[in-house]
Amino acid sequence: MIAGLLAACTIEEPAASGERFSAVAAGQDRSCGIREDGTVQCWRAGGNNPGWAVYLSGNFTAISAGSGYSCGIRDNGAADCWEDDYQAGVDPPEGHFTAISVGAQHTCGIRGDRTLHCWGNRVGGPEPAIPPEGRFAAISVGWGDTSCGLRDDGTAECWGAGSWADPPEGRFAAISVGLSHACGLRDDGTAQCWGDNTVGQADPPLSLYTAIAAGASFTCGIRDDETVRCWGHGEVVDPPGDRFIALSAGLSHACALRDDYKVRCWD
Repeated sequence: MIAGLLAACTIEEPAASGERFSAVAAGQDRSCGIREDGTVQCWRAGGNNPGWAVYLSGNFTAISAGSGYSCGIRDNGAADCWEDDYQAGVDPPEGHFTAISVGAQHTCGIRGDRTLHCWGNRVGGPEPAIPPEGRFAAISVGWGDTSCGLRDDGTAECWGAGSWADPPEGRFAAISVGLSHACGLRDDGTAQCWGDNTVGQADPPLSLYTAIAAGASFTCGIRDDETVRCWGHGEVVDPPGDRFIALSAGLSHACALRDDYKVRCWD
């Protein structure tokens, strides 16, 4: 199954190769970025849709790409989601959001009061994804049926059907959920992962990291020298040798924002 998830494809760069972005997100077979003017550009794996791209007007402050649809937060705090055809939207709840994360079949966001709100369905059934109560500072929706968040005190909490949804104790500064594993960054910059480690996706190399992103069966992190290191399964674990400032992992590819604010993707 893992080999199928990581089937070979060609990840296209944004249509305007010289475009500069402020954020980037990798989904199942598409990627999205927020351009310098605040608008959104999405592009897809080139094997089936060469040259495919979509542009959303308006100003966005956050973006997340999923499976079949993507979501963003506009500059007024409203969540906006769109499907593959970019005609019919996936209706998000009203309200003000500060963070958003899209998974395989549901989305979670952090509201202005720092409580969680999720919409859509769990992978395993039709019931809504119900997050825990309380105040959260970060959220990550996985590619399976488990999601995790960081509470205001930095402790991690996960929910869903995954048997590995019991994170280690202690404080984290960032968290990212894959298909059946999750990784977090401690306050001192070290990485700690838990869950499935069949292909080494939960075994981070010893280093100091500034960002981390978990894909289906791989993980990538930006080290303190701004280079990317990946571990786990597939060719995706061989990232480009550029210097990066932001990172996102999809189901079977990853994208990162270089220090000149241009996007690189690899699979």
